[in-house]
Amino acid sequence: MIIPILIVDGYNIIGAWDELKILKKADLGSARDQLIADLAGFRPWCWERIIIVFDGQSFAWEYVDGVEVVFTESRETADTMIERLAAGYAAYTRVEVATSDNAEHRAATAVGAGVISAMALKERLLEKSESYQRMTGTKRNDGLMLNDFLKDADLDRLKRLRRS
Repeated sequence: MIIPILIVDGYNIIGAWDELKILKKADLGSARDQLIADLAGFRPWCWERIIIVFDGQSFAWEYVDGVEVVFTESRETADTMIERLAAGYAAYTRVEVATSDNAEHRAATAVGAGVISAMALKERLLEKSESYQRMTGTKRNDGLMLNDFLKDADLDRLKRLRRS
């Protein structure tokens, strides 16, 4: 099974999720940080890579908590960058684009990427979180971790391996 790459239309998702919309009114940077944090904990369990694209003034590509965060140059929109990324990656792996923008939806599907709406993305994260709660009997806000599923003996072996 091929684990997909998720390409996120950052400001579109912020504008669609109520809690991020509220946070955006107070501080846009905090809304971006919260989106990154919300997705980062789930990356190892749902996607090979997560790339969040934002409209920007000068190009930047950085890694934050295992998530790739991209700001476009002033002359390029996030939509254009997302389309280029989706076309490039869809040629050799499975790609999902998270957006509720209809034009972006059409462009992504035209290059062979799957599309997940902002609300469907939120639902998927909630389902994964609930699944984790059912499996472990605990609630976790920072995503799923491998050591939550390993037996103590296996964890000890991994610790010994890491030390050697």
